[in-house]
Amino acid sequence: MEHVIVLGQTPPPVNGQTVMIQAFLEGEYGELRLHYVRWNFSRTIDEMGAFQIRKLLILFETWADVAAARWKTGATTLYFPVTGPRMIAVIRDMLLLIATRWMFRKTVFHFHAAGLTEILPRFPIILKPLFNLAFRNADVAIFTAKSRCVMGQELRAKRVVAVPYGIPDNAAGQVLDRPTTKGYIPSILFMGTLSEGKGLFTLIEACALLHKAGVSLRVVCGGGWDAGTSPDEVGALIASHGMESIFEFPGVLQGEAKINAFADADIFCFPSHYAQESSPVVLTEAMSYQLPIVTTNWRGIPEVVGGSGGAFIVEPKRPDQVAECLEHLLLDGQLRTTMGRMNREWFLDHGTVDVYRRNMEYAVSGSESAGVRDVLQESAMRINPGD
Repeated sequence: MEHVIVLGQTPPPVNGQTVMIQAFLEGEYGELRLHYVRWNFSRTIDEMGAFQIRKLLILFETWADVAAARWKTGATTLYFPVTGPRMIAVIRDMLLLIATRWMFRKTVFHFHAAGLTEILPRFPIILKPLFNLAFRNADVAIFTAKSRCVMGQELRAKRVVAVPYGIPDNAAGQVLDRPTTKGYIPSILFMGTLSEGKGLFTLIEACALLHKAGVSLRVVCGGGWDAGTSPDEVGALIASHGMESIFEFPGVLQGEAKINAFADADIFCFPSHYAQESSPVVLTEAMSYQLPIVTTNWRGIPEVVGGSGGAFIVEPKRPDQVAECLEHLLLDGQLRTTMGRMNREWFLDHGTVDVYRRNMEYAVSGSESAGVRDVLQESAMRINPGD
């Protein structure tokens, strides 16, 4: 039995990383015993990656919590979710890792966010040796998509594994066949951080093109506002196109409210070009709810939805392409149904939380039981550095 200190954050705030850490912690494993040490650097989405004096105190408290858990449990493995290319967050992780890695025989990095090595050209030269000490030569590097695994080799990880996300089937028992009758106005759902990078402005501009062309639609944008995005700015943009009655912003949705939002939607649109995007959990959620998808050829997104056949994948920052795909779905109820069912079938075969947990156990422990190996042949890939 391998004892593992899982260092990270579960909701709140709610985003893909916190949700997937919680999913990992809630699993039952034959080879692993997990011991959770929570950090609480960010209380809300807009605090993530931002400098605050209180976070310095939390840094010391987190180090002390890790040390106490290490000696109490006898754990020899550290699991650490590595940040994306935000300078403050990278320096925070660097300091925390330098203070904790030496306590453990084995370090497992999980790259929920993309782009860590992209910060190196602007990273202070004097700190680069510390960067190397913190982030290089991990025993295991876990990525959410095969296309991102090259970064593990750049960081000289000893094992590099791709483990796609999987989630609970909250859509089970929901009515997933939507109306297709003439005169019905379909609803487009966007779910995520409300920011330019996540594609909110691209979606608004695409809907403006459709509205101008006389296409009827409704749009629900669920999520919290990013620190760099103003609700007033977004509201003014929507008003400039005369679409105030079309858009709805219900805020952060959780529990039944989130389930209802997915169940009530007809199309899911997520035109992200977010710098830290890796493999958005929200796309797997949309597939589980039998929704056709319009998204972008960005980071690991094509690997999340490309195998299902139920998604249109367009280039980032192209509202004209988004509008064209949305128009096909808005005007063709049968196409919505067909693509949605393809997504649901793919999810049941590849995207459940049980598959995710089995793959995570393999990734962390290296155990290769026959059942896990069969799953990995379909949904995960191991790369040996030097191949």
